[in-house]
Amino acid sequence: MRISPLDIYHQEFKKTTFGYNVTQVNEFLEEVGMAYEKLLKEVNSLQDENERMKERLQNYEQMEKRLEKILITVQETAKEQTKQARREAELIIQKAEIKAEQLRKEAQQNLQAEYQSLQELKGSKELFRIRFKTLLESHLQLLEEKGSEPEIDISVEEDIASGRIELDQ
Repeated sequence: MRISPLDIYHQEFKKTTFGYNVTQVNEFLEEVGMAYEKLLKEVNSLQDENERMKERLQNYEQMEKRLEKILITVQETAKEQTKQARREAELIIQKAEIKAEQLRKEAQQNLQAEYQSLQELKGSKELFRIRFKTLLESHLQLLEEKGSEPEIDISVEEDIASGRIELDQ
């Protein structure tokens, strides 16, 4: 059975000859009624506050769930971006290695071409040296042959000198 403050205020007792002092009982009932009314108001206030706290708790729990989802999304995004950055770094490294290999091959080809040119120049130098030596030897041989000129008749030389024989110019 539930008792309200009004029930306490309006409660009446039977009167007997040697019973309780009516004034004291009425005053006590008045005090109990006020105390009970105060307690009911406090209980109602606490229940209202409890409801508000439950709502706030639900809001906080929902916010916590949203924040957890956001955190998971951010972590997944960070992982994906890290993977993407690694892939890009690997591609850059691969491109650099390919470029380095191309440059190395080009340098090697240039070196081979320069070596080939050097060999050709050495061959040309040797050929030039042999031809020049042959030319010098042939001129030296001609000079030696001219050194043993046939003797010219002195009388012909005298005729040329006296003008009797004219040389075609």
